[in-house]
Parts: sequence; structure tokens; C-alpha cells
Amino acid sequence: MSKEAPPCGLFSSGAPETPHANRTGFALTVARALSHDPGDEAGLAEWAERLHVSVKTLQRDFEREFGMPYSKVRTKLRLSTSRVLLEIRPVAEVAHRVGYSSPSAFITAFTREYGCTPGRYAEREYDRG
Repeated sequence: MSKEAPPCGLFSSGAPETPHANRTGFALTVARALSHDPGDEAGLAEWAERLHVSVKTLQRDFEREFGMPYSKVRTKLRLSTSRVLLEIRPVAEVAHRVGYSSPSAFITAFTREYGCTPGRYAEREYDRG
């Protein structure tokens, strides 16, 4: 049985899928929803409640499916989405759209992940276009 690849961009449907009967797939359901709406502010406990599972079950599923905790998956999804938005939107707007409380928090996270500021990244993308 092949393992489904983790989501890495926007998906056409934001509707959560029903997790498998074997009590796994919850992390994939959350990741799909977050890829549709990266600004969703729900924490792990709220997602667990929405899915009718314990927080611990959801934590374990994130580690099993992605090899990292929920917070790291959410950050990676937000930053991945931001790269697309930076091609057409200003940094402050992108920060808000992908769920950061301030542009400076977004700039810090983006720079840590990609090694350059979002503004510099957008300039490079503009120069390539």
C-alpha cells in the first residue's frame, strides 16, 4: 500500500476528507484544510475537537505522516503558500492572508526558512518574470 505524499501547495477543494477507519489520516485531513486556508488560526486542540479525536492521537498522526509536529507542518504550508502570493501581493497583505499576526513575524519565519526576506524573494521572482 503506497503512502500518500504530504500536501505541498494549494488544493482545489478545501473540504476535509473522512479519515480512515484505522484511526489514521487525521493529519492529512488537517493539512489539506490548511493548504486551502493557510490563515486558519485553529490550534491542535481545536482540530482534534473538530475531528473527534484526542489531541495525543492527532499529535502522533502528524509525526507518523509528516515526521514533524503540527506547528511545523502549519508553518511550512503557510510559507509555501506565501511564495505564490508574493508574486502578486505586497508582503504585509501576504503575511495576513497566510495567518501571521504581523508582517515582522512573517518576515522572520520566511527568512529563517528560505534564507532571504520575502521582499527580496518577490523581487527575484519579478526579475525572472
